[in-house]
Amino acid sequence: MKTQNGAALVEFALIGLVFFIILFGIIEFGRAFFTYNTLVEATRRGARVAAVCPISTSGTLQAKQVTVFDSNNPDGATAITGLLGLSTTNVQVHYCNGSCLDSTTNWISGPLASNDNTYNNITFVRVQLQNLPSFLQLNIPFFPINISLPPIQTILPSQSLGRISFDNPVTQRCCYGVCT
Repeated sequence: MKTQNGAALVEFALIGLVFFIILFGIIEFGRAFFTYNTLVEATRRGARVAAVCPISTSGTLQAKQVTVFDSNNPDGATAITGLLGLSTTNVQVHYCNGSCLDSTTNWISGPLASNDNTYNNITFVRVQLQNLPSFLQLNIPFFPINISLPPIQTILPSQSLGRISFDNPVTQRCCYGVCT
């Protein structure tokens, strides 16, 4: 029996190491999924604002600010970091003129002039997060993993685009709280 002293401690150390690696791996992958879902939700929020705001400089800026959860930058001139260190420069807002199912050529970015006939033909809006930094590093003991994310986008059908009535001119369309 004297030769068995300390064997349980060595066994616990080996099994404990594997247990804690698996435990931290589960926690870190959960954090990675949470971060990804947060970015997807951010693009959904921005697309919802872009669908109801006019295709103007202030409407597009407001959609970008909502996407990165940034409400402290009314002029858009300075980059204030919001969600996970992202800024409005990481957000692209595009509008689909006509059918955009298989085509990338019908996607346009704002603003549109008040006499532009394409304004009433906008069918979809797309908000996309691009140039995402590789900030997802999984801190698993002995297995550090860096995850780079692809561009994340949400496409929604256009709705009012700031229109109060169908005869409302483009220059008089506005978002809630912001008119151009």
